[in-house]
Amino acid sequence: MMRRTVFALVIVLMVFVSGCITVVQQTETSPTTSHSTYPSTSPTPQTTITTTTTTPPATWTNPEVQWNNLTVFLPSQDAQLNCSGVLWRYILKDALPCMLSGPELEVISPFAAELKGATLEESVWNVLDWEGQWVTYDREKAKEPFAKIIIYPDGRQEVVTGQNNTIQTPYETIMRGKGICTDYTVLTDALLLAMNYSPVYAMGINLTDLGHAAALVRIDGWFFVLDQRLPPMDLGSYYRYWERQGRRVINATLYEIRPGNDLASVKTLGILRGKDFLKQDYTMTENDATALAYRMVRLLSEEFNLAIDSSLSLLSDGKLPEGYKSGKAWVVTYQNLADYYHLIFHEQYAEWLVGRITSDEELFGNIEKSDAVWIEVKAEGNDLAVTLYLGER
Repeated sequence: MMRRTVFALVIVLMVFVSGCITVVQQTETSPTTSHSTYPSTSPTPQTTITTTTTTPPATWTNPEVQWNNLTVFLPSQDAQLNCSGVLWRYILKDALPCMLSGPELEVISPFAAELKGATLEESVWNVLDWEGQWVTYDREKAKEPFAKIIIYPDGRQEVVTGQNNTIQTPYETIMRGKGICTDYTVLTDALLLAMNYSPVYAMGINLTDLGHAAALVRIDGWFFVLDQRLPPMDLGSYYRYWERQGRRVINATLYEIRPGNDLASVKTLGILRGKDFLKQDYTMTENDATALAYRMVRLLSEEFNLAIDSSLSLLSDGKLPEGYKSGKAWVVTYQNLADYYHLIFHEQYAEWLVGRITSDEELFGNIEKSDAVWIEVKAEGNDLAVTLYLGER
């Protein structure tokens, strides 16, 4: 009698789950007075075997979420997601249809409505701004081992290692206030879909030493990567971002996501090689810098009732313009921001930079005492130098 031996298929799932990386927020040098002043001064989990998964939805006793001075209350329970197998809890491609489904979007929609701006650009900026404030990178979760899953001929799926390294639903990430790259990716796309922006995109990225994931949007033909923190980056800037971290993008799988009646529709658009990223690479021009400076000075003028006076730039030569009893100038350098800048987000950059300036106690105090203002913006290599001139009559 002949025996048949049936071998189970063993899959080691090592893509875009464990080891994905936190993205460092844009930094700046401390503002310094650069010119003359006149006069003035986990326990090891058990193996999971399943064919169909009905995950009990997460519940929260105090389901509030905050953004700036706004507090929004979400439902006390996550959506009930009835998704086949366990792969949707471990693999980005399988997670996207389930975690971006209609029921999940409905749960987070009250908060998405508050984040939504007048345009897609403003909405994208708001989402990244909020994520930078509310969600922290979960370094402990990132240390979890890769998921290893056995798929048997009868369809059973057995998770033998990395059981705790699951992808969180958008609701779970909001409530926990922490996550890793796949959690950020799913959350970002979910918020934008809940705002009725479609399609949105996601990338599973192979770097030289590990995997990563990020959300994207497409505006006027440009893809922008939305990776945990401000600012959004075009593909060329994003490629160089990783080079500066000592890593290189090998390739990335690009997914397009559209809402569905129940599950989201996910389409694989293809594989981007590293050099493909550099085909979408905006370069900041002198005109961009001039326009950005003028928009910033208009915002400051309107907020603080200041006159706009370009003669204050004489302070850079150590001269006090006529009609002023004192004047000051500060230079604030934002590392790599000239590389990240894109004209499509001109308005958001201007508002964000003014916000950074006015959030500095020293600068805010001096602005309040001033009568006139001028700003110059200049790209210095990859960095962006902003010079703020203030005059008191």
